[in-house]
Amino acid sequence: MKKILCIGFILWLGLGRITASSQVPEQAGQYYAEGKYSEAAGLYESLLAEGQESAGLYYNLGNCYYKMGENTKAILNYERALLLKPGDEMARYNLKMAQQAIVDKIEVLPELFLVRWYRALENHFSADQWGYISVALFILFLGMAALFFYSRSIGVKKVGFSIGILSFLLTLGTVYFAMRQNERVTEREYAIITTPSVTVKGAPDKSGTSLFLIHEGLKVKVVGELGDWYNIRLADGNEGWIAKADLEKI
Repeated sequence: MKKILCIGFILWLGLGRITASSQVPEQAGQYYAEGKYSEAAGLYESLLAEGQESAGLYYNLGNCYYKMGENTKAILNYERALLLKPGDEMARYNLKMAQQAIVDKIEVLPELFLVRWYRALENHFSADQWGYISVALFILFLGMAALFFYSRSIGVKKVGFSIGILSFLLTLGTVYFAMRQNERVTEREYAIITTPSVTVKGAPDKSGTSLFLIHEGLKVKVVGELGDWYNIRLADGNEGWIAKADLEKI
C-alpha cells in the first residue's frame, strides 16, 4: 500500500504541484523522491511556520508523515488538506489509508438520505470555488435581466426571465455554500486526538468521572471549551471532556 502511495504521489502531484500549488522549494520534492521524508517534512513545516498554507502543502506533508510511519500526523495533515480542498480525491484516499491504523472504530450515527446528499453537495467545492461559481451565476443573471428588459421578442423575454430567476436563486445558494465552507475553515471545529490514549471525563477536571477511552488518530468535534479543557463529541454521539493538550485542531 505504501508503494501505491509513493507512485500516486509522483504521478499525480509531480514536482509541478509541489512547487506551483504549494510554493514549496524544489528541494523538498527531491528529498521525497530520494526517500528523505524527514528532511522534506522539515521544509514543508518551515513554510507553515512562515504563514504559508494550502491544500497541496498539507497533502505533501501528510504523505511525508505517512511514509515515516507517523499516522496521526499524516491524518491531521490530510484532514487539513481536505478542509481547504474538499474535492481532493487523492487526499481523501490517502486519509482512508492512514486511518486503517486507528484503534477506535466509531460507528457514525445514521443520517437521512437528504441530509447526506446536502452535506456531500456543500462539501464538494471549497469556499473559493463556490465563490467563483456564484460570481459566474450572478453574471448570467445580469445577462438574462438585460435580455428581459431590452429584447423586443416576447419569447426571448420569457426565456430571459426564467433563466434569470433560476440563476439568481442558484447564486443565493452558492453564496450560502461559500459562507458555510469559509466558516469551516475559520472555526476549525474538528480536531484529531494526538495522545496515544485519552480517558474522556464527565467534567472538565482530572477528578471528573471517567466515561470512556479513546486513542490517537481519532477525529472528534469540539463543541465547547472551559479553561484547559475541550468538550468533544464523537461520531457516534458520545460526549465528554479532555485536556486541550490531548488534541490538535484541524
